[in-house]
Amino acid sequence: MGTSVTRVTHDQRDLKVVEVTSRLVACDGGGGALGHPLTYYEVGADGTATCNYCDKKFVLAQPTGEAQG
Repeated sequence: MGTSVTRVTHDQRDLKVVEVTSRLVACDGGGGALGHPLTYYEVGADGTATCNYCDKKFVLAQPTGEAQG
């Protein structure tokens, strides 16, 4: 079973906070000339992670409580 990784998209590069659905996130600043090296972060017990390069904050999405399936 593979590990799910959420990666910042080009459309999210100007956002300071990005909602993610996995505990492992990858950030390159949104890519392009304004990006930075690809780095990986694990969302902590507080439900957040922060990129060491661009200070983008990743927040784990809260479950809605609705039944899945």
